[in-house]
Amino acid sequence: MNIGGYNDGVSITNGLPLGLAFGMAMNNQALDNYGKLTEYEKEKLIARSKDVKTKEEMQQLIDQLGDKMY
Repeated sequence: MNIGGYNDGVSITNGLPLGLAFGMAMNNQALDNYGKLTEYEKEKLIARSKDVKTKEEMQQLIDQLGDKMY
């Protein structure tokens, strides 16, 4: 659990952190690219998102996914 981080330990289906889910919902390219990731890549992305401490860091992660730089 990420205490005090941007996600505040809240998650939705399949362990997808809320901040990541909302961010992808606002960025269609990121959502599309997420769907193309392997299960291993998805797990790495989810783990990385759980370390995010600020909204800006989460937005940067979402932008990288949208640009396929993840």
